[in-house]
Amino acid sequence: MPGSPLKLKSSANAVATTSLLRNWNVLVVDDDVEVHTVTRMILSKMRYKERGITILSAYSAAEAHALLQRERDIAAILLDVVMETDDAGLRLVKTIREELGNSATRIILRTGQPGQAPEERVIVDYDINDYKAKSELTAQKLFTTVMAALRSFETIVSLEKTRNGLEKILDSTDTLFQVHSLQQFASGVLTQLSAFLGCQPNGVIYMQRSPVALNEDLSSCNDMTIMASSGEYRDCLNCTMDGDCKHQNMLAFARQALVTRQNQLGDEYTAIYLGNGDNHATVALLHEGLGVPDASDRKLLEVFSSKIAIALANALNYQKMVTAEQAATTDFLTGLDNRRQLLRLGLPLVARAHRAGTSLAVAMLDIDHFKRINDTWGHDAGDEVLSRVGQMMKTRFRNSDVVARFGGEEFCVIATDLTPEAALTLLDHFRRQVAAEIFEFDADKLSITISIGVTTKVQDNIDAMIIAADNLLYRAKETGRNRVLLD
Repeated sequence: MPGSPLKLKSSANAVATTSLLRNWNVLVVDDDVEVHTVTRMILSKMRYKERGITILSAYSAAEAHALLQRERDIAAILLDVVMETDDAGLRLVKTIREELGNSATRIILRTGQPGQAPEERVIVDYDINDYKAKSELTAQKLFTTVMAALRSFETIVSLEKTRNGLEKILDSTDTLFQVHSLQQFASGVLTQLSAFLGCQPNGVIYMQRSPVALNEDLSSCNDMTIMASSGEYRDCLNCTMDGDCKHQNMLAFARQALVTRQNQLGDEYTAIYLGNGDNHATVALLHEGLGVPDASDRKLLEVFSSKIAIALANALNYQKMVTAEQAATTDFLTGLDNRRQLLRLGLPLVARAHRAGTSLAVAMLDIDHFKRINDTWGHDAGDEVLSRVGQMMKTRFRNSDVVARFGGEEFCVIATDLTPEAALTLLDHFRRQVAAEIFEFDADKLSITISIGVTTKVQDNIDAMIIAADNLLYRAKETGRNRVLLD
């Protein structure tokens, strides 16, 4: 029907479930009870596409209007013209098409008084699909008329469903192509695919890290990771997918999609294969018994999944680019900027402050007696100290400050718009914060201290300011450590 979302039919396979297919709804609108009885008798054994006919009855235009507001899935209407008024049926036609916006339902006008509603005028002025005098509508002609109406209705609904499905594909993939974060992308796929299928977003996205040969054994998919999960599977994100996994049926369905490189559509699950180049992933959704889609829906799913696969490749390539950029600019142990990134970001800051005559501070920080920590408790302990200090620096300094691991146990901070007094207060507070932190190694508890050199004399290049701060740092160490020296 117009505007209705893509829905999956209720059959699971062609042999066992034909009896479960929903009947075609045909509405009889007539104030003559006998007309309803005869129509029901003639059409009761009729079948089209393995589906029977359900006759709905309304005995006035007003009653039909109320029924049509509740029930949109009506394939055809056998409509009398003269009921509570001489033109009640004709008025109802306009209501159906214009007020209810229903252009798919086939309307067959039948009247016992053709002179009151001449056929030529009615066909031209009203959006009906057939016009029959009751006297000419024999059992055979009624059968033929309704069969033609069902065929037309099915075609219109299929075209409308395809149009709606394509609109959904365009809308959703436009959104996905704008998403660069892999986690955001994966969550977006679950949301968009669930909306496309008309089911709840209960599902998981699996990524196969090593390619699987086409039609390999299911056991070859042993390198799967979960990219996203939603709905009743929201707690599955860290699942190892071993024998303790509670969703083995869904997992097997997802693996089947990976090894066959095809969508898997079943009674309980839908698994969409997303393959593009070296990328192999599958979306597994619990669709709560919506059943297997028909040929038209399958084709739309193939188009949709191919678009998602392209978007997935885009998200993965972006993630690789971001990862490569992070590797080049980030210290892997502390998560801070590395020396290269410090110089890249600091160069324009120092140049701008020098040109504009604004304040700026460059500080060099060093962990006191760091070698003794490595020698006594090992390099893992040293790494933990570096990591903890790095995390404390992330928390303590502003987002606008450049905070980096300079090398070894040395760190550097570039902070704009800080007067000498403010810089001294900020860094001395951080020094005391580090001294209060307790570390524990092999049941030994210890605290550490740091020495800091700070220069607030803005020069014309970043290297000169780092050297000046570093010289102050060494003086702080030579004069007893655990202190801040500022020029």
